[in-house]
Amino acid sequence: MAALLTGALPAAIGAPASQAAAASGSKPIPNGQPFNDTAGDPIDAHGGGVLKKGDTYYWVGENRAGGGYIFNGVNLYTSKDLENWTNAGQILSPDTRDTQGNRILGHSKVERPKLLFNEKTKKYVLWGHWETAASYAASEVIVATADKPEGPYTITSAGHFRPGAGNEGEDAMGNRVGQLVEDWDTSAKSESNTDHAYKPAQADYPPRITAYNTPNSSNPENLTYVSDDDYGSTQAGNSWTYELNDIGHDVTLKAKAVKMTAFDKSAYDRYSPDYNTAVGDYIVRYPTSAQSATAAAEYKIGDPGTSHDALVAPAVSPTLKESSSSSVVYVKSKDVAFVTSATADSISYFTTDGSDPSNASNTARKRYWDGMRIPLAGAAGTKTTVKAATEKGGRTSAVTSVTYEVAADESAVPIFQPVINREAGTYNTFGYKELRIFSPSYGAETYFTMDGRDPEPAQKGDNIGYGSRDFTVYQDEKTGEAYLVTAQDHIYMRVWKLNDDFTDVVPDMEYDMYAGDHREAPALIRNGGKDGKYVYLMTSSQSGWSPNQAQYGRTEDMDAGFSKPRDEYGYRNGQDAWTGLQPVGDNTTYGSQPTKILNIGTDSKPTYVYMGDRWRSDLLMKSTYVWLPLKIDDAGNGGKGQMDLRFTPTLDVDVKKGKIVDSGDKLLSLNKPVTASAQVKTAIGGPTDSLEDWETTPEQEAQGMYRHYNAEQANDGKDYDVDIYDNVEQLYKSSGMPFSWAVDLGKAKDLSWVGLSFKTVGGSDNVHRYSVFASNDGQKWTEVADNTQNNRIGYQSHEVTGKYRYVKVTVYQSFDMAHGKSADWSRGLYEATVYGR
Repeated sequence: MAALLTGALPAAIGAPASQAAAASGSKPIPNGQPFNDTAGDPIDAHGGGVLKKGDTYYWVGENRAGGGYIFNGVNLYTSKDLENWTNAGQILSPDTRDTQGNRILGHSKVERPKLLFNEKTKKYVLWGHWETAASYAASEVIVATADKPEGPYTITSAGHFRPGAGNEGEDAMGNRVGQLVEDWDTSAKSESNTDHAYKPAQADYPPRITAYNTPNSSNPENLTYVSDDDYGSTQAGNSWTYELNDIGHDVTLKAKAVKMTAFDKSAYDRYSPDYNTAVGDYIVRYPTSAQSATAAAEYKIGDPGTSHDALVAPAVSPTLKESSSSSVVYVKSKDVAFVTSATADSISYFTTDGSDPSNASNTARKRYWDGMRIPLAGAAGTKTTVKAATEKGGRTSAVTSVTYEVAADESAVPIFQPVINREAGTYNTFGYKELRIFSPSYGAETYFTMDGRDPEPAQKGDNIGYGSRDFTVYQDEKTGEAYLVTAQDHIYMRVWKLNDDFTDVVPDMEYDMYAGDHREAPALIRNGGKDGKYVYLMTSSQSGWSPNQAQYGRTEDMDAGFSKPRDEYGYRNGQDAWTGLQPVGDNTTYGSQPTKILNIGTDSKPTYVYMGDRWRSDLLMKSTYVWLPLKIDDAGNGGKGQMDLRFTPTLDVDVKKGKIVDSGDKLLSLNKPVTASAQVKTAIGGPTDSLEDWETTPEQEAQGMYRHYNAEQANDGKDYDVDIYDNVEQLYKSSGMPFSWAVDLGKAKDLSWVGLSFKTVGGSDNVHRYSVFASNDGQKWTEVADNTQNNRIGYQSHEVTGKYRYVKVTVYQSFDMAHGKSADWSRGLYEATVYGR
């Protein structure tokens, strides 16, 4: 176990603007509060990293000024002392081009930027996690280089890519389209079977238009269209996403229709008898080299003026340009036609019987709704003439007419290029389904890009690399070698060796660790620098934007896993090179997520600073930072290594001396007498659905269950929870709501601040709403902190003043933010800490 507050307790480091800080004239770093730059503006560098070069620290991070999820840029700040930061501007923006001139950042997300310096090339190398704007399906990275830390940066010729993609050597691993990969999300139909099924790997990028429903397991080739309402949207994983909505930057849209292979049922037939497999994940087909021409349109976001007001005839697609005949367009019997209009705020009408759609009294004409499929079905030789006209302001355009004929030889019919419903030009923005893509060719799949690159879907057997989401790049202080440490698919943590110039991975040097532990947000440090023996890795669990328990492991050799054998599916397990995970910090690691560990001391006398982000998911621009003192002891924790992280409201550092300034504040509340509202039951019993509200008996403890809910658990120094779903819990849990918990400090003390670690469940959205009171007689109470409107999940701290003997926390509500209702089931107090002098 880790994160104990017991034993010989050192002074809390860097608490509120203390006397020591005031005397030195320093400006302590505020934790969980706005951190302003030298111009007085909030620092906007989220999910970032810090690189020291010479006497200057360079902090790169996400620009979240818009408050949303779409990429705004990567900002750079500089400092000599870690406390005063100067904004050096954006070093990546939506307008940054790759080596081919493509704006691959225009409609995307770039997260977790990290900066390295390559001594051989004298280049600064910036890595980022790249995704499309509306999903996390791509799971790619980008790399950019510059001669100076402030840029200009040029994205490498690889553009955005998955690590290992495209390498063909036997050991140059990555997921191959069509290969089987372990499906950690499936469950066996028999509870005794703890294995997982293996499903075929497919490419997630470029995005694919979902035109068809999930295939029927008995006859997958008989495709059925999704409803018109859903047509034109993209699907990623289990979430519907709309990549074509809310476009805020100039974008080049390209789309291509692709002929697919027959459906492969082999994985479904193999696993469906024993596992709960999803048909759409197991009955799959793959792109072929038979593809349409590429449809493309450039859009600028701005004031369109009157550029779309002219009344023009609509387009009917497919057009004669794609036919071998000058009079008819040959089609297959299940192909469809579409109508698109270039006139803003207009209405189009069409007919399929050859009559005039511009005649308002024509009962055969129909109003055309965007994305409506016009069937062209029939036996060979069947002709359908589609006529369309557009009306606006009482005027009618010329009529467009295209005749289609079902071909006798359907193999001669091309795959028609996709239809984009808006002509190129300038638009204010594109809202919900205003920009859409349609495919006339039955059975084809449509792929698209929004970064200027051609949509080239991977074919079966292609190496698409391994997905990469929350990541870091790390240069070993001892060896100088650099690594990419990254998370894939909510399952794997993976280590890659970087090449000599730090711009790509070495394709045959990677391994997995902590597979199935669902870790992300890695931060690494070698304890003792170039003379150190162990590299420590700290990560968070995966719970969206909500905080959770950080954990750490260590290794003697970052390279040890590269020599491990691969399994039959190509995965190399390097876990033996790393220790098991141990908790660090409190049960939400003080409401933050790791991003960097920095040594401001020397190799022989290191002083570590933990850097984390405290995310605010509803308004990311208001997210803050948590920088805390971190201690590492190689001999601690029974020789397994100990990381010790303590919260402090502010952090005062002296980089010239390589030290953290001691505030002089002491932990006053540890193991002091407490009183509280009635706790949950103390003997096992009652209905089985309420057993979580019962403490365990000694017999159950002997079997591994350890639930202690008495009031003393909230100031015993144990503020963590390794696994929130197991049967081991040590916290104060009241029998109901509201509840109070109070500590007697023994005598009146000058108070500085109070820290509170409340119960959360797996990054759940519950918040505790409460007040903190202080007293000298235990009868008359003074409110010293009011957090009854709290909307922030996880750890809370409050600076307090005054001389008091008793401190009380009264919790009025545990509230589920996501569902807008009470969450009494998640009530509880892991730890309350009172600091003072």
